[in-house]
Amino acid sequence: MLALVQHFLSLTANDSTRSAATSHVRAFLRFLRWSGLNDQDLVRFVPRTPCWRLAHLPPRLAWEDIQRAIDAIDVTTPSGMRDRAIMLVLATTGLRNKELRALELQDIRWRTAEVLVRRTKGKRDRVVPLLNEAGAALANYILHARPKVGSPRVFLSFAPPPRPFKFPASISRIVRSRLEQSGIELPNAAGAHLLRHSLATQLVRRRRPINEVADLLGHRSIDTTAIYVKVALPQLADVALPFPGDAS
Repeated sequence: MLALVQHFLSLTANDSTRSAATSHVRAFLRFLRWSGLNDQDLVRFVPRTPCWRLAHLPPRLAWEDIQRAIDAIDVTTPSGMRDRAIMLVLATTGLRNKELRALELQDIRWRTAEVLVRRTKGKRDRVVPLLNEAGAALANYILHARPKVGSPRVFLSFAPPPRPFKFPASISRIVRSRLEQSGIELPNAAGAHLLRHSLATQLVRRRRPINEVADLLGHRSIDTTAIYVKVALPQLADVALPFPGDAS
């Protein structure tokens, strides 16, 4: 029994998955005893796997690596112009994959340098700033590379017939491909959310207020954003209380 549990736990390093696996094993053993198929209490031999909230940081990249990957994109091709705009918008606005795919031309407020994000995960709209570099890349793509079709969506596939991206994997493949082309070592889960996590980490390290970061990311609860505070070691050191046994 212990060997079986150990095998299940070896299949993944994710705490939630490991906890669920041992929970399912215990439920199965309880069923065996309840149904009379086994008269031994084997549940007590299956350890509980801790699953601590906010125990791990989301994967993220150094800001210099992201900028290097963006700068390496060849913008002499339509796909290059589109992909550079995608990378910059994701890296500077914190949009989710779904939010980027749902972005429409009317959502870009050029005069105020803002992007209106509709139908967010929190079921409410929000406005995020459009930085100069991202805005320039976006304008270049729309004016010179975006297919002339009737769809209001900003980002379109070039595969005929040109159409909006339907699946999140399409955007994540673009992000991963552009990062890999720069020789960046990537975690297993490298997609659009990797840029979102990297932006949040960068903002916290720059001592941006946590509520400001939460608003940008569209978090309904600031507790969701709190995980990024763990990377702010200088800030945490500033507020740390002295050790009780310290002679000073």
